[in-house]
Amino acid sequence: MKTKIRNLVTFVLLSAASLTMLFGSPTTQPSGNPQTEPDVSLPGIVSNSSDNAGMRTRADADLPSVRYGSHIDLNQPGVTLEQLDARSLTLEPNQIGVNRSVEVSPNTRAQKFVNPDGSQVIVLIIKSSGASGVGVHFRNFALADGEEVYVYGAATDSIVFGPFTDKGPWGSGEFWSGTVDGDTVVIEFYKRTDENGQGFEIFEISHILAELDWRLRPNEPDVLFCEVDASCYSDPEKNAVARILFNNNGPYLCTGTLLNNIAQDRTPYFLTASHCVDTQAVAETVEAYWFYQTTSCNSGVLRSWVHSPPGANLLVTQRSNDFSFMRLQNNAPGGAFFSGWTSTAQSAGTAIFGLHHPDGYIPPTVNSYLRRSTGSITNTNESCLALVNGYRIDWTSGTSEPGSSGSGLFTSNSHYLVGVLSCGPLPATCNSPWASYSKFANFYPQIRQYIYSGAPSAPIANPATFVASYSFRANWRSVSGATGYALDVAINNSFTNYVTGYQNLNVGNALSHSVAGLSPSTTYYYRVRAYSGSGTSGNSNVVSVTTLSPTGRPAVITNPATLIMSHSARLNGAVDPHGLSTTVYFQYGRTISYGNRTPNQTKTGNNYQNVTANISGLTAHTTYHFRIVATNTAGTRYGGDRTFTTH
Repeated sequence: MKTKIRNLVTFVLLSAASLTMLFGSPTTQPSGNPQTEPDVSLPGIVSNSSDNAGMRTRADADLPSVRYGSHIDLNQPGVTLEQLDARSLTLEPNQIGVNRSVEVSPNTRAQKFVNPDGSQVIVLIIKSSGASGVGVHFRNFALADGEEVYVYGAATDSIVFGPFTDKGPWGSGEFWSGTVDGDTVVIEFYKRTDENGQGFEIFEISHILAELDWRLRPNEPDVLFCEVDASCYSDPEKNAVARILFNNNGPYLCTGTLLNNIAQDRTPYFLTASHCVDTQAVAETVEAYWFYQTTSCNSGVLRSWVHSPPGANLLVTQRSNDFSFMRLQNNAPGGAFFSGWTSTAQSAGTAIFGLHHPDGYIPPTVNSYLRRSTGSITNTNESCLALVNGYRIDWTSGTSEPGSSGSGLFTSNSHYLVGVLSCGPLPATCNSPWASYSKFANFYPQIRQYIYSGAPSAPIANPATFVASYSFRANWRSVSGATGYALDVAINNSFTNYVTGYQNLNVGNALSHSVAGLSPSTTYYYRVRAYSGSGTSGNSNVVSVTTLSPTGRPAVITNPATLIMSHSARLNGAVDPHGLSTTVYFQYGRTISYGNRTPNQTKTGNNYQNVTANISGLTAHTTYHFRIVATNTAGTRYGGDRTFTTH
């Protein structure tokens, strides 16, 4: 999509618009002075995985509309926003568009398709006229079991975000979808039969300005002529750098770099500037564009890039050193490079180079492809806006511009990362160009526990499951080298008020733990740490979860079938009666219309209970569908569809 930024101001401390924090705050240190630590260095490594960093397109996504053969009319948007007058907009540095208010729900001029099994494909289409990219901001997102939402663009090769389920990827009911190319975004909602899930609201979208809009604005020059194509050099660090797009009351751009850690386990630790990403709420919106480079030196043609969906955990941030250290939710793509670094402070005269994405474009526009700047350190006590005790760099080849903020500085001899780009001249220039970088040596003590500790890496906590009135199950991802995990549960996201028995609870080498003894209709927060014989990691991200009311509709989960024979099988599920006497059974059959059901069972209580039913009279070598169904006086809930094939 074609976008660019041209605010001719020092690049730049963004004004920090306050956002509601859905999770705990990252560590913030007040001082810009280095702490006493032995100097250490760590070389970089290449990712040998085949991971695509979570990117999927319409060709490889299992969209419900394709599954059921729904014929969506992409030329009939339910909501159309008029074209913006770019000349009337006031934009901050690195800002490439605006957020626009909408009021959209599954009932807003949707295209609805009723499937043979009674489920629906509900399609919402929003057009923001003239945009080169659009993202969707959901709130009050709460889907029933088996329901899904996907977001994609109008193009046949569009990136697809989702499936989004339950309360969304952060478990809070609020999140940004990710950015699709073009001015039209499609929201596809798969709704289960007779389900009364809450659904969702879309209250704003992001509108990224197109190149034509930028040309209408005064003083909007192109990328500076002295920029140098990074593809003209063989630095492996090129593949450690990503263009990042994030939303902070509007879409913005910066640059960032992957860092290696002593475990060499390819944990996606990512470094950028604090003036780019300084809260967890903003970190959750971070999208990364990998391999945004040319195919060869000065070819003017982009190589294949990877667009990673949004999501990062902000671990440490500090304004006086202008850095933010994150862990990306998605793994880095195969072929990415985890850059080496050194905590040794560099002296004046040290030869260095920088790798960065200037200007305000993202793929598939060519303009902001990766550039390389070469120079030397000329001052080791530089101050620039909020930055203190940084490096001043004078460039002898190339320069840096808005959009380059947050990019890494490397030593020419060892290729170690030693700094993060903070600010530069007003306006950016090719005439005696210079830039100011924070010192890695200054903030290394604050991130050492993550990248140079014998302890395991910090885990990623996943949304809670089996949420009931008085309990839930906390979940997290495994960490290489961990021998166990410690769990915290609190009633505030700053973890000053713990739930009794859940402060630093050793749960052993498990990836989930049931938390009980809670209050109904109450919001709780949990985080987890990994440990081994070498130490304990830092905290994971914080997940919020709200327990159910004392009574209400049952909650159900369809589990895989077992004891599958030629003519029989055992159906499995789980039900939370939600405080009321509940009737539960299974539907099954050769199609998703089912047609058969098991005898009723009665369950009571306020916790999840296993439900099983044996069925017989089946046909050999045949695929069957089934789901659990539960009813009480508050309503009915249907589990997700599952299948099994007889022998």
